[in-house]
Amino acid sequence: MGTLLTRKEAAAKLGISVDTLDAERASGHLAYIQRKPGGKVWIAEEAINDYLSRATHPVRPPVRMTKETYRNRRA
Repeated sequence: MGTLLTRKEAAAKLGISVDTLDAERASGHLAYIQRKPGGKVWIAEEAINDYLSRATHPVRPPVRMTKETYRNRRA
């Protein structure tokens, strides 16, 4: 297991607020470690990397600009 981060550190690393981080945890999108109910929450760097890989969209290929359009020319 890699480095464990606190909620505040993980939120800073992701560039989001702690409230948003808690919402992502509650919805099941972000894995976390909590030893007992109401105890301190830790988030592993691997969990952050997995979360970012799922949230990242692939790059679209560039659109080729041509003089032709999708419409048929009128006769």
